[in-house]
Amino acid sequence: MIVYLLLLNRQSFHLLAFFCLYSMEVITMSTTPSTLGCIACWPSSADAAYEALKNLQTEIELVDESHFTVKIRSCPKCEQLFVSVFTERIDWQDGDDPQCWSVMPLTPEEAQKLSAKGGAAGISALPTARQSLCHDAPKGSAARNYWCQGIAIRPHD
Repeated sequence: MIVYLLLLNRQSFHLLAFFCLYSMEVITMSTTPSTLGCIACWPSSADAAYEALKNLQTEIELVDESHFTVKIRSCPKCEQLFVSVFTERIDWQDGDDPQCWSVMPLTPEEAQKLSAKGGAAGISALPTARQSLCHDAPKGSAARNYWCQGIAIRPHD
């Protein structure tokens, strides 16, 4: 096909060749809610997705308290935006503080609205049916990763 285009129109060949090279090297964020993210930031396994969080970059810290944080983060490969919420309760008796991280992909419009509204108010306006990742480390139990829906702000100190 490229040879055929080259014989007909050399300029079209150059544009097509550039497009093919460009699309193979650059991963772009999807804006369809069912396909948000890429394999690097939002793999199908909850355990792999939790490991992938280490590579996300913090874009904005909306809430930065010692036991409650809300951040907008992004994937360095596809630029997918995520909301990340951390909550922690202090266990004064045993020192086994229950902690939870919830992460959900966002569209650029959702990230903009969340930034404008801020912490809890902005989170309550986010889609509740979208797949999200939970990393739950309850008191007295091993931490686990699992898929859930939406973002809930858990109790925190």
